[in-house]
Amino acid sequence: MSFLGRFLVEQGAITEAQLAEGLAYQREKNQRIGEVAVERGMLTAEQAEDIRQRQNVDPRLFGDIAVGERQLSRRAVDDLLFLQKIHHTYLGEALLVLGHIDRNQYQALMGRHYALRDKGRVSLRYLQEFFAENRVAECLFAALSRALQRWTGEEAAANGLDSAHDPAEFPEHTRIEGTVLGQRRFAATIGLSRPLVERLAQAGPGLDAFYATVLHYFGDMLRDKGLRLETGTLLPAAGHPQACQDCLVVRAHTPTGGLGLTFWLEEAGT
Repeated sequence: MSFLGRFLVEQGAITEAQLAEGLAYQREKNQRIGEVAVERGMLTAEQAEDIRQRQNVDPRLFGDIAVGERQLSRRAVDDLLFLQKIHHTYLGEALLVLGHIDRNQYQALMGRHYALRDKGRVSLRYLQEFFAENRVAECLFAALSRALQRWTGEEAAANGLDSAHDPAEFPEHTRIEGTVLGQRRFAATIGLSRPLVERLAQAGPGLDAFYATVLHYFGDMLRDKGLRLETGTLLPAAGHPQACQDCLVVRAHTPTGGLGLTFWLEEAGT
């Protein structure tokens, strides 16, 4: 799921085919943490493959398994994540390289925040860092999808952005609040349709355990991207974040039913 990619498609800046080509370019250029570890001589190819196979039945991330098996130290994993991050090819960079979008067009589309307008022409890397909230939101959506797949065996696919949904469509909802990115506050509401709630009830963990799993995966996935969940709290049955005029709204579906994610992140420096 690429929120930036969906945004660019919905703005008419690129086509679905160009987005697919950009994402394929990313996958080709970006190394997984295991590949970085092998390249640096910190793991053998056999050790890395064994951990990848373990992930088929173990919900933990690659680094957590390696630390648990005493094949890597936590410091070594942090170093690998840093190396992975600084060599990462972002989607915007991939689209520029492929010629699907030009720099001026990209900056204009990203100029919805006053800070970018004040700074004028800025580097592509600055743009990507400025939109860190997209990476945080993507991690939360990925954590939600992974938890659903774990408990129900179903995958969630996003089918709309920036379109408010009817609260009655998702009668079950829980809010997550906390801080990331140097104590910047965030709030997110996860809404589930009734059929999806019933499917989770059949799966057995209970909604409290399901949401706790989402929060756990969220922290893991942020760390895997070189970010950190500083605090995180679950608030059952709480509504949407109060500052929701600048929220990112995601609609998604599974074979059983729909779900919605509303995400807000405090502006830097406020």
